[in-house]
Amino acid sequence: MVHACFVFVLSAFCCLQLNAQNNNANNDAENIKALKLKPRNGLFYLSMGSGNPQGDFQSNIGTGGFAFLMGGGYSFEPILPAQYTGFNASLVLGMDLGYVTLNRNRRPASYTRFYDDYIYTNSVVPIDLFARLQLNLAQWVFPYAEITGGLNIFSATTDGEYRERVVRDGREEWETRTDELYSSRNVFWKYGIGTGVMIKLVENITLPNKASSILLDIKARYNYGTRSDYQKVIDVDQFGTTKIEEYSNAGTDILFVQAGIAFRF
Repeated sequence: MVHACFVFVLSAFCCLQLNAQNNNANNDAENIKALKLKPRNGLFYLSMGSGNPQGDFQSNIGTGGFAFLMGGGYSFEPILPAQYTGFNASLVLGMDLGYVTLNRNRRPASYTRFYDDYIYTNSVVPIDLFARLQLNLAQWVFPYAEITGGLNIFSATTDGEYRERVVRDGREEWETRTDELYSSRNVFWKYGIGTGVMIKLVENITLPNKASSILLDIKARYNYGTRSDYQKVIDVDQFGTTKIEEYSNAGTDILFVQAGIAFRF
């Protein structure tokens, strides 16, 4: 009799445990489903590609070069009723900045004992505020269009590069250092339009309430710059004298084509 009671109690306990586990599994599945649909208000991205001057700017400066951008924003989502889980949209407000090497050249410093080389560079630092309308297709694909406004800081510089012996941790080492020998900087105001698409690569769900995702981000943006006066470094002679060209009331349009990684959280 005692044995039968023990078996009955043990069986009941196992059934209760199994039922509790099933309930927990069902609750976890429901929580995961809800977290996948949870709004992701945070956005941060890093992208690389090209910055390509257009029109007058291309004629004066050249075809362009490597560009790096980073930025982020706040996503107001969803802007459609919540029941549209397979299709929705958001409004993203944010800011980004970057660096574009339009051209960079090196010339040996033949007639000085101090510098080894002269490096002359024409570059742009773009700073933009943006407003983006972003679609959400089945929580996987996020095409978007945006309008932007901001400024470009254009720099034309010459640096003298040299090596200097330093002592670090009791050992002598050679370090490469530079001095800025010439600089001209101008600010161009601008506005622009852009388009792109983000494609989800990885989704991270952490119970009970955290969700984030990593996405491939492909984009293009055209900046319409104000007509401005600026200088371009075209060469440095062997004595370190910078040669420049000056442009007045010239165009400053530039096209960015980028690919990178975005984080929604």
